Amino acid sequence: MELARKVAHGAVTFATVASLVYVPSVHATPQGEGSLQSCPGAPSPAATSVATNPLADLAAGFFGGGGDADSTPAERDPITPFTLYGTSFKKYLIEELQGEKVISRKKGFTVNSCVGAVSSAQETPQFQGLPTGDKALYAKDRVCKKAEGQELKEVCRTACESACTEAIDLYDKQVKEESGFALLASDKARLTKSCTRNCSYECAKPGKAFDFVIPYRR
Repeated sequence: MELARKVAHGAVTFATVASLVYVPSVHATPQGEGSLQSCPGAPSPAATSVATNPLADLAAGFFGGGGDADSTPAERDPITPFTLYGTSFKKYLIEELQGEKVISRKKGFTVNSCVGAVSSAQETPQFQGLPTGDKALYAKDRVCKKAEGQELKEVCRTACESACTEAIDLYDKQVKEESGFALLASDKARLTKSCTRNCSYECAKPGKAFDFVIPYRR
């Protein structure tokens, strides 16, 4: 009561009041000897441990820390860079042939896709001045595949995929016979996919002839 009266008359400062408030100190004690109990809902010590740094984890992935020991990419052979040159020829009908003679025609689509690989050593300034369709003629063995059907996109994809796959396999075989080097299976798969995608995209456009170019520069 005396304290309250003095506070009311401004006789007691804040510091004086604070000094009269008892704040118990907390001392760490061994477990089982009066240690403080966790409050309901409070996180456990394990939950309050320092979280891992996501940037550190990302850096570890880039620079090899913590990576899988077997995840090292295969080494590529030093194959001379080359380029796939291709052309697709399209007809808006399906012809039934007897030898070289057309005996009947029906509605649909006919696509002939031709693909050839040319080494960078052959790509002289004179070569670069040629139309894309003519560049494929410099390939050692150009592959042409034909497909027919009622759905244009499917016909294009079938012809393109077949020509791209065989042309890449053939060139890889030739390089291996000449130098002993070979394309990685993963590179062949990516190259085939890119060739098929570009060939099909150009083929589906309105018109009758379409060129495409796929470089390999690893």
